[in-house]
Amino acid sequence: MKLIYKIAIAGIILGNAEKTAAQQSPLTDISDKLNSYRTSHLQEKIFVHTDKALYLAGEICWFKLYVVEAGSHHPLDLSKVAYLEWLDKNNKPVLQAKIGLNNGHGNGSVYLPVALPTGSYKLRAYTNWMKNDGPESFFEQSIAIVNGHISTDTTRIDSALVYHAGLFPEGGVLVENRSSRVAFRVTDQFGQSSACSGVLTADDRDTLSQLESRIFGMGSFSFTPKPGHQYKAVFRLPNGITFTEKLPEAEKQGAVMQVSSPDASHWRIDVGAAGVGSAVYLIAQTRKVVRVAQKAALQDGTASFLIDKNTLGEGVSQLTIFDEDRRPLCERLVFKNPGNRLQLAASSDAPVYGTRQKINIRIDAKNSSNLATDADCSLSVFRIDSLSAAPSGHIESWLWLGSELTGRVETPDYYLDHPEDETAADLLMLTQGWRKFHWEHIFKATSFEYAPEYHGALFSGRMIDTRTGTPARAGIHAYLSVPGTRTQFTVGTSDSAGKVNFELKDFYGGQEIVVQTNHDADSVYRVDIASPFYEGYANYPANRLVIPASQIDLLHEKDIAVQVLNRYAGQGLKRFQLPAIADTSLFYGRAENSYVLDDFTRFTTMEEVLREFVRFILLKKRDGHYHIPVLDLANTQLFEKDPLILLDGIPISDIDQLMTIDPLKIRRLDMINHRYFFGGVINEGIMNWISYKGDLAGFVLNPHAVALDYEGLQLQREFYSPSYASQEQQANHLPDFRNVLYWTPSIAVNKGEKSPAVFYSSDIPGKYLVIVEGLTADGAAGTGITRFEVKAAGN
Repeated sequence: MKLIYKIAIAGIILGNAEKTAAQQSPLTDISDKLNSYRTSHLQEKIFVHTDKALYLAGEICWFKLYVVEAGSHHPLDLSKVAYLEWLDKNNKPVLQAKIGLNNGHGNGSVYLPVALPTGSYKLRAYTNWMKNDGPESFFEQSIAIVNGHISTDTTRIDSALVYHAGLFPEGGVLVENRSSRVAFRVTDQFGQSSACSGVLTADDRDTLSQLESRIFGMGSFSFTPKPGHQYKAVFRLPNGITFTEKLPEAEKQGAVMQVSSPDASHWRIDVGAAGVGSAVYLIAQTRKVVRVAQKAALQDGTASFLIDKNTLGEGVSQLTIFDEDRRPLCERLVFKNPGNRLQLAASSDAPVYGTRQKINIRIDAKNSSNLATDADCSLSVFRIDSLSAAPSGHIESWLWLGSELTGRVETPDYYLDHPEDETAADLLMLTQGWRKFHWEHIFKATSFEYAPEYHGALFSGRMIDTRTGTPARAGIHAYLSVPGTRTQFTVGTSDSAGKVNFELKDFYGGQEIVVQTNHDADSVYRVDIASPFYEGYANYPANRLVIPASQIDLLHEKDIAVQVLNRYAGQGLKRFQLPAIADTSLFYGRAENSYVLDDFTRFTTMEEVLREFVRFILLKKRDGHYHIPVLDLANTQLFEKDPLILLDGIPISDIDQLMTIDPLKIRRLDMINHRYFFGGVINEGIMNWISYKGDLAGFVLNPHAVALDYEGLQLQREFYSPSYASQEQQANHLPDFRNVLYWTPSIAVNKGEKSPAVFYSSDIPGKYLVIVEGLTADGAAGTGITRFEVKAAGN
């Protein structure tokens, strides 16, 4: 509620700012609106660490989620639920999961069905709050899944490659008679780059410039577009393929910008403009924090700015040029290599191990000052071979680059590992644009369709008037229940569009939910629950997956190992438990009076139970119907209305129906003897009946109630890691074909201590990769990698 309040207040401030905009200078107005937007729009980022990047159908994918505040990268305890989806090449989800979050962290696993076809899938992750920024703000990475049961002919995925060159004028547009730099990036349909050369031509005749890619298919050239001419770029690839791309039309009026670095400490921004007024304004911001705001007069259509690099924040910054009417004319990104980096070192206690041998991995964490520091880490140890290589892209490169730019960044670690290659980083900024927001969102009042799930899962639905098929009027109460011995119950109220939201804390596992209104007062309404998964998709291609014919034997070997593991360790792979953080207390807390019916004489009717030993109530009949007003203990007088009555979490509005239940099927009764405010509804006490089996004790739901199977937050699966500490265990004849030797989503590295991870090798020899991802409380991220080998006896 505090967060919603802050958002509402920020919206009021933004509205007031619009009224006074005409009275402010453009720099002040733009800066104020950007600051107001940032205040009202706290942003999240998610990084997902998976145990590996290539899986066989029938394996388990393990993962850890890091949720941070987008500006500082500090762990953010805002959302309590994250949504994960595995999408096929058509952006259709083949798997979905809801993961509980706590203090910016969450973890889980999914079983990859044996029927999944071979392909490159996209794993994406987001929160309900992140939906407001669209799918471009979600975490996304490629995951390869190979099905070893499919024949060799269908295992090989080898589509014909189609190449394309993106052309990106610096600043976004070309303007006639203004010199501009144009960057290019050549990729195939899977986003994989290719080196290239080529020429820039005018009117298909004159060659103006030679083109040559610098790195990852990226390069740039400069030219001055003239009126009445058409320009094309002709590209030639190393394999002889040639293709042509037409440059965008040059505008007659507008502005261009060129960013250069005259020395190691400054950026110079040169602006060339036509027909845009007498002055231009520069706003430089890093993740929505204004760092520089300057004005420059146009002289002969040109202006320049010089900014100190130290004034900008680390990572990606956005430079935008505005005119006097606050219209953005052009913009581009610059990158400043981060200094706040986490140094993680992983080491094994030996370079080579035998099968079923104990392995110790130690992790050491240091900050950018080379001092020991604390870090929250996740650790994976898996076998690498010609099919399963080391993954590219880690937490640090995602937070600083992948999450800030449009599309998939190829080899993102390169830019952080090679800070001296400023040209490569500059080309990346020119060819992959801003993904977080657009300026039109800044200059208008912001509304948010999706609320943060601050306390637990939000269920969104639409209340329908069954007589007309139209949305219900505002103010109709509805109830969502999870039938069972653990009372899970919540209340929602329809708005003017019939929309109703329910919030349910710590709802784990796949269970039936029941949604209904008060059938005595609102019997004509039905509530339809919507899917919480987002239906829009970013248009980012998945990686290309090719299984060479020479690897088919290795693929079959790996597939057999998966089958053997599932056959002999199946039970060990299916152990689930409720997370330790889960709150299993009842929504009303501790009952003021609780009755375990077996502690009393067992009566055969509910009327006898209520009259003989339930205190502080008055059972009576009025107009031929039962009523049970509860005694308000605080004021020592009976409430006028009946209490909220629940049976295994299901509300019962007709007390006559309650009286027909067999009390011998009821285990306990909880009583709340005071006025209870819940979900915007005032209840004059609570009477909660709990059956032995959580099966409603034979009570029949109202026909207007909607019952449906619903998947809640994921239960935590125990990672299967057998011990071979004794000779008896080592002599066990059951095969151990694990290729993921160890996975832990939470390993705390304490300052000055080397945190150990202990496990045993399997029966599969080979080379193994150790990857540890980590994050500190102050937002420093890092990755540690090491390797070891397992050899069979006699080798």
